[in-house]
Amino acid sequence: MRSSQAVLQPRATTAAQPAARPTSLPPWVDPTLFPFESRFLDLAGCQLHYVDEGTGPTLLFLHGSPMWSFMYRHCLAALRGRYRCVALDMPGLGLSTARVEWGRAFAQIADAYRAFVRELDLREVTVVAHATAVPPALLMAASERPRIARLVITNGFGWPIGEERGTMGRMARLMGSAPLRFLIVRANLLSWVVARFAKTDPPFTPAEKAAVLGPLRSIEARRHLAALLYGLTTEGPLFARVERETAALRDVPTLLLYGADDNGRKAGYVDKWRALLPRSEVRLLADSNHFSPEDRPVEYATALGQWLAT
Repeated sequence: MRSSQAVLQPRATTAAQPAARPTSLPPWVDPTLFPFESRFLDLAGCQLHYVDEGTGPTLLFLHGSPMWSFMYRHCLAALRGRYRCVALDMPGLGLSTARVEWGRAFAQIADAYRAFVRELDLREVTVVAHATAVPPALLMAASERPRIARLVITNGFGWPIGEERGTMGRMARLMGSAPLRFLIVRANLLSWVVARFAKTDPPFTPAEKAAVLGPLRSIEARRHLAALLYGLTTEGPLFARVERETAALRDVPTLLLYGADDNGRKAGYVDKWRALLPRSEVRLLADSNHFSPEDRPVEYATALGQWLAT
């Protein structure tokens, strides 16, 4: 019998399985819920899936784990009449594929984001980043500063979270631990957590749940999640670099669009962001937890649209 140690022990890299480029949405996505054209690019060693809808000033939507661009479907529908809305799947999640890189998962994502904005030559971009997408998004934005017009940060961090002593640090160390990684990869634990807590009032419909959890049917996607959680504690030097390089973005107008019940908000992250990004404005979404674009989609899209208009 294969021992669990082979699953728990991170490795430097794992080659992704070759995959044909999809020509249509997977059967677990109801096209009436996600009526957007899928596009693909081969960049930075990844096959990246994205949607590109509407015309006008560009909004780049970057989801956090374990979600995919489906999370921004309400924003795309609400804003594509006034903006060019580009939503990109994180490498290895959603419909994007990539090799698993233990110990540099966040660095891999930052490389992909940088290659993506260069390939599409995106300019005057408003970057909308959620949760684990925030650190690599900020690295990309700092390196591509002339392209960046505005930032929107939702329920994320930009510093060495694994070194914190409070609730968020303990949570990061727990989620990155070997037993939790094993449960995520082999028992698909995160699917249950997302299905139960990502949207509670009202809960996901069966079709929404199928689309949200569909990518996690793949053990390769779950290994990407485990590598990201492992990175919360092992990629501390990269997160310290994020915190330093955020200084290049101090003059960028920023919206801190946070769920009022998000654990990071309760831990004082909004105040920390305001110190790092002094041109920031705060909008809290009542009765919203970590996955704000899902649990308060109308309020999220409305607040974002209002801020963009001003």
